[in-house]
Formats: sequence, structure tokens, C-alpha cells
Amino acid sequence: MAGGPSTEQLLGLYADMLRVRFFEEKIDKELFPAGLIRGLTHLYIGQEATGVGVIRALEPRDYVLTTHRGHGHCLLRGSPPARIFAEILGRRDGLCRGKGGSMHLCDMDLSLIGENPVVAASIPIAAGVGLACKRLKNGRIVGDFFGEGAMNNGAFHEALNLAALWDLPVLFLCENNLYAISVPVGEASAVKDLHLRAQAYGMDGYRVDGMDVWGVYTAVLRAAHVARHESRPTLLVFDTYRFAGHHTADSEQYRSKEEPVQVFRERDPIHLLEMRMLDNCWLDVDEVAEYRLRIREELDEACARAEAAPWPEPEEALEGVYVEGGGA
Repeated sequence: MAGGPSTEQLLGLYADMLRVRFFEEKIDKELFPAGLIRGLTHLYIGQEATGVGVIRALEPRDYVLTTHRGHGHCLLRGSPPARIFAEILGRRDGLCRGKGGSMHLCDMDLSLIGENPVVAASIPIAAGVGLACKRLKNGRIVGDFFGEGAMNNGAFHEALNLAALWDLPVLFLCENNLYAISVPVGEASAVKDLHLRAQAYGMDGYRVDGMDVWGVYTAVLRAAHVARHESRPTLLVFDTYRFAGHHTADSEQYRSKEEPVQVFRERDPIHLLEMRMLDNCWLDVDEVAEYRLRIREELDEACARAEAAPWPEPEEALEGVYVEGGGA
């Protein structure tokens, strides 16, 4: 890391961000408008650098938890795109056999504990998983994604307090995209520098440029080392921005006309990395076009497979359902 990223590393990060962007655009521009998705779905467009940098810095054995906006995290973790598409479309070939949908993606084979659409609900779960890792001494750590709105939830405070008290190997990963649905962060938090909240628990806290994928990667790599080798938690707050609405039917009327949306779009993480590689001659225009075409074709094929997958049979609704306790 001392000598900076290699061309190979940057190309890997670039391809990952393109894959997430094109996956979400497939949903936004094709599947949702065509009425193929039941209900709403939450897109990750604009926030790709955070997910890519974090997942690349974690080890495959580490546990990952995320929110309703977790398609990208699942894709980056290594779940097959066709199976993610199939789950979002409610098909039997989906990760959860079509029962979970867009907001409940899960892949335990990849240590992806999964999405939780309840705001802040994954944070205490992450602390519990971290406690298990510590007691089992299995060398694993936990990465938990959540939005800045979750930081005003009581579950956040309780979980971080216990994580610091018990020295748990957990990375609390806040993606601050400036809006908790429609409420601006400035109207919801008295503390504007959100990473400073870590001080209340005696925990390290850092603010990171969430549009700089290499900066995210290196920050998480350092925090992961502390979690893995010193069993201490860290709060990382990534400054990012969602280019789409809160969900696919969001009118976005809460964004004021004065808001510098174009400024954020000029800091598109994919564009920033692309320009860096072009300026340094690590990539040429033809190679950019080749990367984009190849990844689009890959996702087109995966989506076609998902659309061709069968629907679950009605009786399958009773499979995988468990009830604790007995009695009539």
C-alpha cells in the first residue's frame, strides 16, 4: 500500500463499480418500468465506491450485514448476478428461492448474513456476530453497512456501547448519503461530523471520502487490521450521495433547487477513477468501451436467465418456515 495502488488493483475496483452500476441501471431502466418487480426497490447508484472499497478490504471469511440498499454489497460479495436478479424478480432460482425479494438478499455460503430493511436493525446483530467471533476465536471480523439515519436510532447507541465495552471485532460502516429517506442529515443530527460520535464510546471513528474507492479501501483495510488483530471496533462514516431517489418510485421533491446535485454528479466515483486511469495512461478509451460492453453483456445474460427461471409453486411457501415452541 505504501507505493500506492497497482494498475491491476485499480482495474479490479473499476470493474466492480461498473458491475454494480449496470446491475442497478438494469433494474431502474428495464425491470421496474416493465412491471417485473413487485413492490419497490432501493438503488445503490452513486454509492458504488463505498461498497467496492469495503468488500475488497474484507476477507472472504468475514461476515457482512447490510440494509435495504444492499444489491451491490451482495453482488460484490460474489453472489451470482443471475441468482440476485432471480430473487428480486421472485423466481425460484433466487438466493432465497424468490421469497425474500429485493430487501432480504442473503447468501450464507459467502458469509453474507444479508440485508435487513428495518432501519438500524442490523447494527445490534453485527455486535452479536462480533461477540460470537471473539468467543470462537475464529479470526473473523464483521462489517455492517447502514445509513446515517440509523445513527439516530437507539439500537445504534446500544450496539456501539457494547461493542466498545466488550472489544468486539466489528466495523460499523455508515454510508452518509445525506438523506434518511427525505430528511436531510442537517435536520436530524445535532452533531454534523458524525464520526465524532465514536468518541462517546471510547471507539475510533473516521470520516472518509466515500467517492474515492481507493481511499475507502485503504481506510477499511486499516480498521480491519485493528478489528482482526486487536479485537477493537471502529466507526467509519463515508461521505457519499445517492444519485437516484430513496426508492424506484421516489419523486425526490425534498431535494431543493439550490442543492448542488451536479456537483455530486461531477464526483461520480466511476468517473473519478476512470479519469485517473486515463490521465495516467493505465487505460485508454477503447479499453474503457471494452470494459463497459463486456460487463453490460454479462449482466444482460444473467438477467435473461433470471427472467426465464420458473416461479415458485404455491406449496413452497411453507418450506423453510420455522416456528419456535410447541402447543396448539
